[in-house]
Amino acid sequence: METIRITEDNIDEYEDVIDADAAENIGREYFRGIAMQKDEDSEPEATLIWEYKNLEEDTDTVAEITWCSVKNQKIGKELFDAYTAEIEDCETTRSFYELASDSDSLKKAFTSAGFSAEVKEGRDVVITVGELAECFIAKKKIPPYITGIGELMVRQFRKGITNCVFHGRKGLLEDLEFLPMSWYDEDVSCCVQTDGKVNGFLLVNKRANGDLVVDFLFALEPDARVNLIYMIRYAINMAVEKYPEDTRVVLRRHNEMTRALVEKLFPGKKGETVLAGERRED
Repeated sequence: METIRITEDNIDEYEDVIDADAAENIGREYFRGIAMQKDEDSEPEATLIWEYKNLEEDTDTVAEITWCSVKNQKIGKELFDAYTAEIEDCETTRSFYELASDSDSLKKAFTSAGFSAEVKEGRDVVITVGELAECFIAKKKIPPYITGIGELMVRQFRKGITNCVFHGRKGLLEDLEFLPMSWYDEDVSCCVQTDGKVNGFLLVNKRANGDLVVDFLFALEPDARVNLIYMIRYAINMAVEKYPEDTRVVLRRHNEMTRALVEKLFPGKKGETVLAGERRED
């Protein structure tokens, strides 16, 4: 069995095996993928995609597995052996995953590789554009300095992103500074413009499956709190105007601030059921 690296050059060969939402990340700065095959021309027996986090930071490097498919346990062992060898080169200290699956075979593949595994409520809350329209925060006026990012010049956009990264903010995006403006929905995504500078963003990506995902939300002082509310209001109104009411919107509760915000906007909403676990790396 050969270990084949999944890259931009060959990702199309895996369209029947890898979910489109996972596949579209191949080629991004910190994403990697491998497949186990008898040879380069055979069908893959197992596939794995992961993202390095903190790879170029002073803190420990960790890896998040974002996709895993295993046909049988023997191949699963070979897959994770290859994965372990790959992440050792980056001095990874921990691996973790949170996948929308309750497959017993996938759970067994992870536990056999030394991961914990449990079915639980995930970090992602899914609502619809119709539910956004009913949100109390959407009902008031928006000041003119909140604009869609489509109104920015590329130079303005890049300077604004650099400013956010300088302040240690990346949202869900390890590669925030590398992604082009076209990665986002330029109508729904918005920014704060004051004195000719961009001082905050709400960035929304449209996934391959049509889901809208809030990737980034941050505003600089002064008036950061109120500008965050204005940007949320702007994005909600644009999403309601542009998309059908049954369009799914994914809100990831990746820290305490976002968890509190989602609870305030959509009280009682629960996350989707996932298979999750982790493993310490030597």
